[in-house]
Amino acid sequence: MRSSIVVAFAGLSLLATAAAAGDLDAAVLRGSRAYEATPSYQIAPAAPSYEYAPPPGAAVMAPVPAAPGYAFEVGARYWYSSGRLAKDLYDDPRFSNDIVSRLTYDGLSSHSFEAFGKIALPNSLFVKGYAGISGLSKGSLNDEDFPPLTIPYSSTMSSQSGGRLGYVTADLGYGFSVNPATNVSLFAGYGFVAEKVNAYGCNQIGSNPFICVPTIGASVLAITENAQWHAARLGVGVEFKPIEKLTLSMEAAWLPVVQLRSYDTHWLRLGSTFGSFAGPIPQTGDGTGFQLEALLSYQVWDCFSVGLGGRYWRFDARGFGDLEATVVGVTNPLPQPVEFVSERYGVFLQGSYKFNL
Repeated sequence: MRSSIVVAFAGLSLLATAAAAGDLDAAVLRGSRAYEATPSYQIAPAAPSYEYAPPPGAAVMAPVPAAPGYAFEVGARYWYSSGRLAKDLYDDPRFSNDIVSRLTYDGLSSHSFEAFGKIALPNSLFVKGYAGISGLSKGSLNDEDFPPLTIPYSSTMSSQSGGRLGYVTADLGYGFSVNPATNVSLFAGYGFVAEKVNAYGCNQIGSNPFICVPTIGASVLAITENAQWHAARLGVGVEFKPIEKLTLSMEAAWLPVVQLRSYDTHWLRLGSTFGSFAGPIPQTGDGTGFQLEALLSYQVWDCFSVGLGGRYWRFDARGFGDLEATVVGVTNPLPQPVEFVSERYGVFLQGSYKFNL
């Protein structure tokens, strides 16, 4: 009986399917012009908009962050600058605190070529630095001697040529963004500057009739000063983008610890007789200083930019010169106080290339 009912239902299903197929050609499709101008349903259903939400308490695997990369910037600069190197020598402190001599090397123009670079490390750290070298082909020396040690007052002029300038800085820092257009960085590092200057000839322009009278010819090397400055650097930098592709960068470094090592050679007084100098006069000093820099750069391409900038450096140190220990025949020598100052300022052009790894 049950099998008869199943067979009957199957037959009815086949008859219904055939009837539907027979009427299909005559049926009017919904959405056609014959039925309605605008369909009232979506022909293709929209993609589902649900998102999978894990059940409460289920473990979720966080996405793996991309490995931090390294950004590099390398470039070259041409720096035209001028500067001065001066020192004041004081009397033997056993007798007085008077200044006895002042030597000022001025107009020390320089055409420096330097290389620079910066590496952006993970976690917003960076390493940066630059190194440059140049000759000092111009300038002058004004050598003054004061009463009561020198009577009357003496002031002589010499020409400077054949000098050298070299410098290096290396910093480690941390940078962060203040807003989309402004970045700030803090850094600490080391700086080194070497200055060597030569004074040729000697011409008395004061009232002393005994020093450099008659005039010593400009081809005669009279004095050489060879100074080396070592400094600790603490600084802050700011980068600001006023418009697309244009960046204004400023940097200020305070030099809380400056050490000076210098040698003064009076070539015309070298000898072995009483009162002559046995060799270069060693001088040491400690002090402070600062270095300022500003740069306006333009991004020519994504990886290359050019810029125009300016710098100002100043170093100050106070210490002692072992002048008496160098003078032949002097007994019980005592170092004499000496004060040094070095300044340099100028403008530079640069080109830099950036890439990522």
